[in-house]
Amino acid sequence: MFNVNSRLRINIIKTILFNFSFFPLRDAIKFPVLIWGKFKIASYKGKIETLVKPHWGMLKLGITDPVRSLSANSYLDLKGKLVIGANVLIHRGMNIEIDKEATLILEDNVSIGDNNTIITKDNIRIGAATSVGNNTTFMDSDFHYVINTQTGIVKTANKSINIGINNWIGGNCIIKKGAITPKGTILAGPFSMISKNYVGKIPENCLIAGCPAKVVVENVRRVKNPNSDMIISKWFSNHDEPFLYKGDIESFCMPQSN
Repeated sequence: MFNVNSRLRINIIKTILFNFSFFPLRDAIKFPVLIWGKFKIASYKGKIETLVKPHWGMLKLGITDPVRSLSANSYLDLKGKLVIGANVLIHRGMNIEIDKEATLILEDNVSIGDNNTIITKDNIRIGAATSVGNNTTFMDSDFHYVINTQTGIVKTANKSINIGINNWIGGNCIIKKGAITPKGTILAGPFSMISKNYVGKIPENCLIAGCPAKVVVENVRRVKNPNSDMIISKWFSNHDEPFLYKGDIESFCMPQSN
């Protein structure tokens, strides 16, 4: 099951411990979670649920990127609930903390880059086919309270985050409590920040940027289909003019099931 090449990269002890701690035996033996490198699991008190039938390597934690990965430890504090889809990748250097009663949902084909932080006190959902660049932070809490000195009102410190399908979150960005994005949103990095509901306020397939982020360009979206990506790359290896696609944009952009 663990071939020679995998053994050089996968932390076999942590992988076995993790799967048999969080999954029933019938699912644990399929090894739905694979762990790479130096990996600290701070708590085994939480639970894991899957959006699809458990299978080999549906979640890869601490996986390395030979071009960009740094030699960094990965950290997971799972006191609440982690919900995963298929083909979820979280690169090394991650810091994920899921508080008791909180939930982190990572849908199919979510990819999270190096050295990212995700801290949830309430609920964070990252939609299918969404990619996140390096050094970006998700926090659904302010971790403190602020009182209005005239009215005496204190608002909640926690509010859920909901990232739409096929989003692209750039590197060195901040995703704060209350952030909700439509399908196909691109948040340009570095140093952009979102902390409000953009659904119904901006169209789908927009590029937004700034602090707080505002619309920069409409009618653009990330191409996440590997086959389409190869077609485009091949085109630009032989042409200088832009590539033109006249078919169905949805199937061209989104990953396709095997």
